[in-house]
Amino acid sequence: MAQAAVGVFLNKLYEMIEKEAHLLIGASHDVRLLRDSLQWLSLFLEEADAKCLQDKKVHLWVTQLREATFEAEDVMDKFVLQIELPRRRAGFRAFIRNPINRWMALHVIGKAIQNINSRLENISLNQSKLGLGNVLDKAESLIPVRKQKRVPRVEEVDVVGIEEEAEVVSKLLIDGDARRSVVSIVGMGGLGKTTLAKKVSNDINVKMNFRCFAWIYVSQEFVVCDLLIDMIKCVKTFSSKFMDKLKSMSDEELKMKHNDKLKSMSEEELRMELFNCLRGRRYLIVIDDIWNREAWDGIEASFPNENNGSRIMLTTRKRDVALYAEPRSKPYELRLLTNEECWELLSKKAFLEVANHGDFVGLEKVGKEIARKCCGLPLAAVILGGLLSRKEQSVYEWERVLNGIGWHLKEGEDQILGILALSYNDLPYHLKMCFLYVAAFPGDSSVRTTELLRMWVAEGFVKERGDVTMEDVAEDYLMELIHRSLIQVVERRFNGRVKKCRIHDLLRDLAIQKAMEHQFLDVCSGNASPPPTTARRLSITHDICEHISLNYVSKHLRSFLCFIQLDAMLEKGNWKSLYGRLRLLRVMHIHNVCISTVPDGIGDLIFLRYLSMRLSGGTFLAMLPSTISNLYNLQTLIILRDDYDVLLPEHGIWKLRQLRHLHIHFGCSPSKSKHPKLNELTNLQSLSVIRVGQWITGDFDKLTSLRSLKIQGTLSLYQIALSNFIGKQKNLESLHLDGHLKWLPALQDSAISLTKLVLKFSKLSEDSMAALEKLPKLQLLKLLNGSYEGKKMCCSVRAFPVLVVLEINSCTELEDWTVEEGAFSNLRRLKIRMCSELKMIPEGFRRVTTLQELVLSMQPRNFRERVRENGLDWFKIKHVPSILVS
Repeated sequence: MAQAAVGVFLNKLYEMIEKEAHLLIGASHDVRLLRDSLQWLSLFLEEADAKCLQDKKVHLWVTQLREATFEAEDVMDKFVLQIELPRRRAGFRAFIRNPINRWMALHVIGKAIQNINSRLENISLNQSKLGLGNVLDKAESLIPVRKQKRVPRVEEVDVVGIEEEAEVVSKLLIDGDARRSVVSIVGMGGLGKTTLAKKVSNDINVKMNFRCFAWIYVSQEFVVCDLLIDMIKCVKTFSSKFMDKLKSMSDEELKMKHNDKLKSMSEEELRMELFNCLRGRRYLIVIDDIWNREAWDGIEASFPNENNGSRIMLTTRKRDVALYAEPRSKPYELRLLTNEECWELLSKKAFLEVANHGDFVGLEKVGKEIARKCCGLPLAAVILGGLLSRKEQSVYEWERVLNGIGWHLKEGEDQILGILALSYNDLPYHLKMCFLYVAAFPGDSSVRTTELLRMWVAEGFVKERGDVTMEDVAEDYLMELIHRSLIQVVERRFNGRVKKCRIHDLLRDLAIQKAMEHQFLDVCSGNASPPPTTARRLSITHDICEHISLNYVSKHLRSFLCFIQLDAMLEKGNWKSLYGRLRLLRVMHIHNVCISTVPDGIGDLIFLRYLSMRLSGGTFLAMLPSTISNLYNLQTLIILRDDYDVLLPEHGIWKLRQLRHLHIHFGCSPSKSKHPKLNELTNLQSLSVIRVGQWITGDFDKLTSLRSLKIQGTLSLYQIALSNFIGKQKNLESLHLDGHLKWLPALQDSAISLTKLVLKFSKLSEDSMAALEKLPKLQLLKLLNGSYEGKKMCCSVRAFPVLVVLEINSCTELEDWTVEEGAFSNLRRLKIRMCSELKMIPEGFRRVTTLQELVLSMQPRNFRERVRENGLDWFKIKHVPSILVS
């Protein structure tokens, strides 16, 4: 990890020498000497990182080099801060008339860097004494990284050895008496409890026996209200008397209104809300990773017992918790895999889709020995299989893995720790940083991939690669960690890309341990007051205000992340305290915190590259300060609020030339300016949401990097300008149009890269399917909330050849929908919701054999009768594996 610290700082140093050379005049010699020393020492760091596990002297050498690098980074950043802040506060002309500040700063930095260079010289002398320097052997240990993107064949639901277990647990859920009962799966960490629960809950026979489902993660860091809210969100339905009201609301508005209502409820009110949602329904609730009786006591009263065969499925490591939840039934204890099953699972992961396995007999012999050492733990087999998949398929390389594992393993869950550590140690240094960073997110949480990748880019973990965007390179890093099974896929997008991911709790424990050891990250999740952190990054999952008041937040922090702070109010005084100590921040991510104001002082955080604030109910933030224009390094700006706009300063945002991602809900609203200089943001890749206005009539020849756009307002007033604007975006992949349109822009001629299109409140009167069906790359199409007001719609032969997802929602005038045979040849998911006049399912879907999921929601009674088994439309859809009617 010292190599990681040096690598990141060297990249920053290169950037400073190139872009800030005018600031370094007078100290450039010492800066370049610093760069050269670190370049040379970094050659030996990979070797040293491997040796320091066994050699205390090498460990000390690595620690000293890491600390010297941290000190150098602090010195350089403070120097830039000392020069830039006065210049930006006073204005450039006032600043150059008073150069004393710069001269004093240069004198200080010169002395500081000279001292660091002296330290590095001594560290370099010790390097040869420790036998670090055989650079030729270094290449042998490098891991070849495969550049192509591939979907891993082995994911959580694709495992071996649990077919019989799945059948047994399925029968426990389906059979038995009518009373509400609890079925528990018990086993140590890494044994596959969650995997078995997913396999069972996805079984078609189980799905057919229950009409209501919910899945929640509990973990050790649970909050009862959060658990109840999660379950309510899964099972909430609305009665028919609210149909007319809902028709006027979008899905997003409905969801936000519902979320605000839930957050305002007490714990007892939430219990009653969940009870009412479940009453009268046969439900299956999966409660994953429950650790103690208190969690069960907090939610048990919410589950009605109406003798209708409802079930609750628990996964837990604690047998006593399972017996406490259901004293009348013996919990199902998950067995260890056999050696043969471990080898089957390991080989699935190790070989992936590679056809030529080289000396398969030799590999099988070594591989079976590795599998035997997994001690029957599926997670160990998957992790080692992922490690082997990145190695050359030779007996020699596989034997190196076998010999490299510490087989002095302990009993119980500690058996797997050596395997996990081996896989971590085998990572290239840039992937080590990315892996450790995931530990900053709360345990058992689903992590939004786009957020994670942008944080990696902002931190400087991602290396440039030709014309490929940094975000795409970061996605390759993520896929590498997934291939190695160090990161798990939670949810995929319509195009197969990862939407959400997570980390197994055992791997998270390892990551936190390693991160703290290397001063990389400190995770604070307990209620006890911890000592001040020495790490460069801090993640807080409770009581942000307490940590600020206790001076726990270090002035050396580069990342500050805060999650799930329900009812925590960050006042102006707290903000000032943060600004005073966090001047060197690169990443600030604050989730679900009440914020009344963002003071002007935020403009002092000039190193900030990623700023995300997801504001909770009770937040009254109405406008960002104009000083945000000082954040000239900012790449990502996300300000999300549930129920009203956050205004942008008149001139501030458009000065942020490095901005790549801008997301403001419900809309970017320049307070007075009618002409925001959007064209100046030449690096902009994603923009959501911006309100249409006079600005769209401008020149956008420079704005060519845009990939994702969400635009709202009365679009019909700027119809021609809107078409011209979209026509300039040749790289546009995702487009969301929210507002009245006179006609649909000619997307087939301009948006040639479009893969996702969402229309809402468009009020189109003419059928646009003839134009949309010709889009060559369109994979997702959503027609939402009054997007189409016509009565007829027709999809021709060979229409939508690559479309994967189609949703038609609240097109209340649609009566007749014709789908000709041969259309939708790749469709996998179809959703029809609140189309009250639609008479039937189009007969053309009878031939759409690719369709895997059909969701029919809030349709009239006669429509629902037609699609039930043996109904008039049943023959059209009976081939679809999953049909949900609600």
